[in-house]
Amino acid sequence: MDIRAENFVKFFYSSNFFHGTRQATGVLLPVFVMAGLFNQPMIGVALATGALCPAIIDQVGGTKRSRLNEMLGGIVLGQLSGLLTGLASPYPALLWLVVSAQVFFYSMLSVYGRRGGLIGFGCLLQMMLSMHTPLSVDQALMHTSYTAMGGIFYILYSTSISHLFKLREERQTLSAALYATSSYVSTRADFYDTHKNLDDSYRRLIPQMIAMTEQHQSARDVVLRNLPRSNDAGDQQRILLWNVFIDMIALLDTMVASQTDYATLRARFQDHDILLFMRDTLFKISRTLNRTAYSLARNKPVDYRNSVKAELRAMEYELLQLKQEGIQKTEPETYLLLVQIVRRLRNASRFVDRIADNLRGSRLEPVDSLKRDQSLRRFITPQAITLDPFKRNLNLQSSIFRYALRTTFVVTLVLLISTVVSLVYGHSELVRTFTSHSYWIILTVLIIMRPGFALTRQRTIGRLAGTLVGCLVTIALFNLTSNPFILIAIMIPAMVLGNAFVLTNYPLSSALMTVYILIAFHFLSPGNLLIIGERALDTLAGCVLALACASILPWWEKQRIMPLAQDAIAAAHDYIQAVQEYINSVHADPEHKVPSADNERYVQAQLCRKNMHSAFGAFADSFYRMMNEPKSKQIHIKELNTILVQTDAVASQIAAIAPVLAGLDKIPPNMQQTLSNVSDLLNKDAQSITEAPSQIETEGQYGSLVFPLKQMQQAALRIRQQATNIGLL
Repeated sequence: MDIRAENFVKFFYSSNFFHGTRQATGVLLPVFVMAGLFNQPMIGVALATGALCPAIIDQVGGTKRSRLNEMLGGIVLGQLSGLLTGLASPYPALLWLVVSAQVFFYSMLSVYGRRGGLIGFGCLLQMMLSMHTPLSVDQALMHTSYTAMGGIFYILYSTSISHLFKLREERQTLSAALYATSSYVSTRADFYDTHKNLDDSYRRLIPQMIAMTEQHQSARDVVLRNLPRSNDAGDQQRILLWNVFIDMIALLDTMVASQTDYATLRARFQDHDILLFMRDTLFKISRTLNRTAYSLARNKPVDYRNSVKAELRAMEYELLQLKQEGIQKTEPETYLLLVQIVRRLRNASRFVDRIADNLRGSRLEPVDSLKRDQSLRRFITPQAITLDPFKRNLNLQSSIFRYALRTTFVVTLVLLISTVVSLVYGHSELVRTFTSHSYWIILTVLIIMRPGFALTRQRTIGRLAGTLVGCLVTIALFNLTSNPFILIAIMIPAMVLGNAFVLTNYPLSSALMTVYILIAFHFLSPGNLLIIGERALDTLAGCVLALACASILPWWEKQRIMPLAQDAIAAAHDYIQAVQEYINSVHADPEHKVPSADNERYVQAQLCRKNMHSAFGAFADSFYRMMNEPKSKQIHIKELNTILVQTDAVASQIAAIAPVLAGLDKIPPNMQQTLSNVSDLLNKDAQSITEAPSQIETEGQYGSLVFPLKQMQQAALRIRQQATNIGLL
């Protein structure tokens, strides 16, 4: 299949497209029904307005239950917002007060994360669509009743679609996690390519790891909340999802554990074929994962087969050649490192084959890598919402509080400017035309303003570029045709695709939504091309105001990156402590070893590993955002980058040695001393540091642990040094 055609089909079967289609049809359906069947287009618009709030909340991510609760909460708050704004609309002073208070309150909902921000934005949209026309009490109540019915309709529609396609949504979520894993594996392949800069490869890998961690958590939430209950044919789909998820996590463990000193490896084997075989193996594994994810999203058997047997055999031959040249005696650690990499690549290939085998169409048995009981609930993202985060953030030390104040100021400023312009130039027909939709400026401000400067600037550029492109496309479209059927045929896909791309390509989403909105206004006011210029000018004004006011009570990443770095180090320390406790529990009773799935210490170690990945992702994300801010606002770049890279190295080596240590009869004294040294180096509260041994046991089965233990100890030492230099430890 042509790669472009494959990408098109991949997008068509993605969760983004599925949700975008559901949002667009749920919002537009009331308009077409009321206008086409009952000749009541304005009532249809009111119903669609009410459907917008839950549609905005109904985004990719989260569980069905959590989304339902969020949409219900959004409807209640949204209708209250629309009613208050509608009642205050005839009184300018009261309207200012009501709007400003709501902007602050709903902006503060971002303390609950992305989902809270969506609820706040949906309610603010309800507010804006109720403020541009003064309403009497009866009109406000009538408008609120229609918008409430529109919101309820959307929830019923969305819930019905989710129920009908529930397994499709779950497959799409897991498919997205597989795609992210494929991209991560492909990027890891670059580390074995001596022609590619190692630092650049690291810079590309970290964002891939962050995206993969987020997708894995979404998949974990979906799979663990919908565990297979039996082995009958009706539950085969859930068994498939469970098995694929377990093998995907096992593959990730293998990939993370294969982290090594690539600089040393490249220097030693720069012109050696063994690195090329390692690179090609990862590329093939990535390709197989990609096609497996593609088949899973389509609910089709895997139609692609790939094998890395040739590469594995070639690496084994190269190892034999190196052994004959004497590397096992002259460089034993390097030789054992190569052996470990080959073994892990073989294991990775085995996990990928098992993932693909689950989609061959045969009857499946559930993989019991972990007990499928209530202990797994600890791995799920908590959904409870309390008032504590809201209250804790009501101070100037909070980035969300500053963001809420800044947004409120900008919105109030827009209201002031539009009022003054209307009073001074209200006699001008042109001015009245260009200020009739001044709430577009407020909408632009609310969309692009973010707590951090870097995100605000990024959204500003994307919004402005997308809107201008959308305006130009719409002008060209109106010059080509005025056929309403053609315009509707373009408007609906524009809205669907605009919603589908909002998370992955914001400029394109903005352009498509601009086309949709301008065509919609064309039907309400045919022949009025000035609205295109108004849209462009209002967006430009909103972008300029938002960017200009981004320096009011600013929040720079340097104000929170230090605690995030500290959290990442602490999470790595907790992980190694949990691993040691697990190993000790295994060694405590060697005659009656408890299976990992039944060992509480093992489950706790896995939980600490998940928390470590989350903490590392938050730290890395903040670091890369800081790099996009002005240089005067950046701090400790060299030290934090070192901590970032070395924390990843420590975590990788912990994952690599844990199963090997657990399989030993006992841990030799010097190895135990090394582990204690690493733990102390990562412990902020350590009163003294256990001295690292001068040598580590190398005889027999201990030899394979020497290199990862040394690398882990050196990485922990560098973390300690850099963290001490900048006051973290």
